[in-house]
Amino acid sequence: MARMNRWFLGLFMIGLLMGLNAGSMDALALDARDISIEIFRPDSVDMDWQSYQEIPEYFERVAENEEFVLYVDRSTIAFKVLDKRSGYIWSSNLDEVTKEDQLNKTWTAFARSGISIDYLDPKAISERLSITNSENTLNVNLTEDGFQAAINFIEPSISLVVLVTLEPDGVRVEVPFESIKEGNPDFKLGLLYVYPFFAATREDTVPGYMFIPDGCGSLVRFGATTKSKNILYARYYGSDLGMLASIPYDPMVNRPYNFSIPVIGMVHGYKQNAYISIVEEGASYAQVQMHPAGIITKFNFLFNGFIYNESYFQATNRSGAGVVTLQPSTSAYDVTIHYRFLTGEDSDYVGMARSYQKYLVDKGVLKKSADQDGDIGIRLEFLGGEKEKVLIWQRLIPMTTVDQMASILDDLDVEDPEVIYYGWQPLGASSMPPTSLKLENGLGTVHQLASLVDSVVASGGNFYLYLDPQAALLGEKGYSPRYDLAMSITNFNLTGYNRNKENYYLNLEAVGEHYSALSAGVFGELNAGLALDGIGSMLYSDFKNRDVLNREYAIASYQQLLEENEGITSFYLPNDYMFGFMNAYYDIPLTNNGYVYTTDVVPFLQIVLSGYIPAHGPALNFSSNITDDLLRLVDFGVYPSYFLSYDVTAKILNTQSNWIYTSSYAQWGDEIERTYQWLNNLLGPVEGQAIIARKAIVKGVVAITYENGKQIIVNYTNKPFSVGVVSVGAKDAIIREVVP
Repeated sequence: MARMNRWFLGLFMIGLLMGLNAGSMDALALDARDISIEIFRPDSVDMDWQSYQEIPEYFERVAENEEFVLYVDRSTIAFKVLDKRSGYIWSSNLDEVTKEDQLNKTWTAFARSGISIDYLDPKAISERLSITNSENTLNVNLTEDGFQAAINFIEPSISLVVLVTLEPDGVRVEVPFESIKEGNPDFKLGLLYVYPFFAATREDTVPGYMFIPDGCGSLVRFGATTKSKNILYARYYGSDLGMLASIPYDPMVNRPYNFSIPVIGMVHGYKQNAYISIVEEGASYAQVQMHPAGIITKFNFLFNGFIYNESYFQATNRSGAGVVTLQPSTSAYDVTIHYRFLTGEDSDYVGMARSYQKYLVDKGVLKKSADQDGDIGIRLEFLGGEKEKVLIWQRLIPMTTVDQMASILDDLDVEDPEVIYYGWQPLGASSMPPTSLKLENGLGTVHQLASLVDSVVASGGNFYLYLDPQAALLGEKGYSPRYDLAMSITNFNLTGYNRNKENYYLNLEAVGEHYSALSAGVFGELNAGLALDGIGSMLYSDFKNRDVLNREYAIASYQQLLEENEGITSFYLPNDYMFGFMNAYYDIPLTNNGYVYTTDVVPFLQIVLSGYIPAHGPALNFSSNITDDLLRLVDFGVYPSYFLSYDVTAKILNTQSNWIYTSSYAQWGDEIERTYQWLNNLLGPVEGQAIIARKAIVKGVVAITYENGKQIIVNYTNKPFSVGVVSVGAKDAIIREVVP
């Protein structure tokens, strides 16, 4: 019944869709979703809030450069940074706590200490210690550009070293793993909290907001209260499946977006002061904790905690009895955090995104694209084949042969297509891909496919075969269950699902062997690329044979694998560690996870990638509101996507590809051309250009400015908008030159 409901929903959506004119969207009359457009007005609180800053006498001046001065309190290793450009002072801790703050002794120590830890006993019972409420030894020595602090917490006998260094853009904080010592075998380091009250604000006394990398980006405005009743705890790159063993299979539930970039930050005064915190090392074991005022404390603060040891339930018999125990060894990784400070016009989420963009450019991760012809790209993903069971056999259902795909591409009037062939392997999408280039016979020959690849590339596009390198499909051949599968800490094979198919996950050796063998044929013989799913977003530790592969090592290994097998690769929802290998980003989020404490959805991720990596949204033929999704594509600078097949989707209703409920080119061809032309008229003139500003003019109307002087104005409302010489129709957008 659920399958039939999805099928009729698809048919109903087709009936709702209406045509688009090249310059207008007035013809569309679908119900609008609530579009969150941020508006920041002159601050309603007393603007003298900055004048109360001071640096207490017990802070020692330790370093200075052209932009900043660094101070330290040796008793707590708290630091302050004076931004010489504005005179603003950033504080890593609370200097004092009043009765009105209503913080107990534990929270007071947490707020005033530069470092706190949670340590675990053999029964996995956790205890928190901070510098100011524990017996410890603390030695602080000055370095050339900062200071080094050696801390030893006496009771659990856990010691570590913290290095704080002044940089041209701010401050770098490091905790080398080699400095971490666990001297008592009965106690393990659980969580390390690094400057948890950095830039904390009391309720709504400071105007501004917190930024978290939730979906495309989320803001949480400072306030005295919040609708939420819970603190945010979120792992960068998602939970570690190696500790969980499985992702519960529910095809009707959308999994939440990962926090795919290790960046958080705050604005103190709109267009006045801001910072971002970038975790350069240790992100895969970092946990974002965000505390809006009104939950436990009166403070708004967010920070990174670093996980070194976790507890888990180990079953001891088949009846379910077991014990809670600790992982066999402490996770080994270094911690490096960069705090980058912004001032003036750069002090908003756009400036924060551009600061992170510059960081990635300086590291060589993002590179300017040389191919800019004034036409946007479009992602066209084709379902090749799927299989169905007939008695005891499986037979192919050909949905789009190579020749049919070629005829569709010839018929479409679009430029620079990103063409992905899904279900190309023998017996189609629900079968394991081969370890060598082998096309399903019922779809065509490799020679025919190579000719199509050459044609697409010659027209300015790219051609990819879809591949999920980590997935070992349940019940399929092509891998060894004994040797090739990753294992959880509880001795179970890791299980999950993707595109309506349940799967195990391969271990690192098997991923490497399968990927290297197949990519040699795709990159060489076919001269095509690979559209990679999973490997850019699914990050897990592997405890097979207790030879632990931790997540930091897995990242380095995946990066090395792609370096050794060089070719054109694009990614679905990748984490930041794959940005350097990414030719295009697919299914980029156009919203967030909808957590109750978030106040604004912003295109932070899109701004970071703008001018460097083309981003494509989710398939528009699966959209529940194509009107607003098209407006948001224009607003966010994102290119369109469609999922297509030559044949009708009724043929795959009883297969694992029934999630593709509307894809026939006969139904979508005209719609693709109309939407592409409308989007190309608006986004083509800013192709390859970085977004430098985004501002809400009034509620529901936003202006986006690009580095080449072009500005796009998007009107999400149901009424025309006019101001001066600017006029934008209801549910429409325009592009214009910015007047200097």
